[in-house]
Amino acid sequence: MITEAGVKGGGLVYNRIIGKGWKIFPLFLSTKSVPVLMYHHILPEGGFITTPVELFRRQMELILELGYTPLWLSELEQFKEGKLKVEKGVVITFDDGWRDNYYYGYPILKELGIKGNIFLVTEWVEESSRKPAPFNPLPHNRAKKRVPEAPGEVILNWGEVEEMGDLIQFGSHTHSHRDFYFGREYSWEEEFLLSREILEDRGFPTLALCWPRGQYWEGVLKVGKKYYSSFWTTQRGVNLPDRNLDRIKRIAVKNSIRWLRKQLFLFSNPILGTLYSSLKK
Repeated sequence: MITEAGVKGGGLVYNRIIGKGWKIFPLFLSTKSVPVLMYHHILPEGGFITTPVELFRRQMELILELGYTPLWLSELEQFKEGKLKVEKGVVITFDDGWRDNYYYGYPILKELGIKGNIFLVTEWVEESSRKPAPFNPLPHNRAKKRVPEAPGEVILNWGEVEEMGDLIQFGSHTHSHRDFYFGREYSWEEEFLLSREILEDRGFPTLALCWPRGQYWEGVLKVGKKYYSSFWTTQRGVNLPDRNLDRIKRIAVKNSIRWLRKQLFLFSNPILGTLYSSLKK
């Protein structure tokens, strides 16, 4: 039995669930949360924000073995809006548009029939497509240095993006990732508008925006709402059908099967996931 005293023991959880009133509390009791996983690189060897290929395969197999249904960004949006019922869902996301996603991650998703999602930095993809080069599977810090010098080596090009369109849905990670590698700085409004227009022109319309490095504030969120309707963070937490798409929570994936099993269990349960997130802060 869950009691006020039991929930209050979580401190912040009490404030979030009970302290703000009982209106949201029935949602925690009557529905499940959809965990959103956050990946960056898939490479033969693991490292910083990098999952080894064979471990990635085992993680994807685990998702299917546990009975989860992988969702696209748009389906999670529908779930959040109360338009799609999901019994046991999960969203698999990749940030930035690294070329290793195509060479190592996508074949596994395709083999297993798993939907995935990639948040693209559109300026990087544009530059990669203008400057084609052989794929260079580098660890993150070295790959990041190659983006301004030889983007074609490490960043997806439009041909690869189009090829993955059967299973992968694409969202915006802004136009430049606020790195300004290619000689021009952009306002936040330009970041939002250019990215959305380029994706639409390429046949990948999206209303989903993932914040670069997870950094945003209320003012820039207000500007972003002129162009997008869902905003994806790097904050760990639960995702409920609460009609609030301002702060979709994600879980940075660790290189462990046991860890993933635990996270899926916790963050599919609204109360356990909220309690765990609060205690881990």
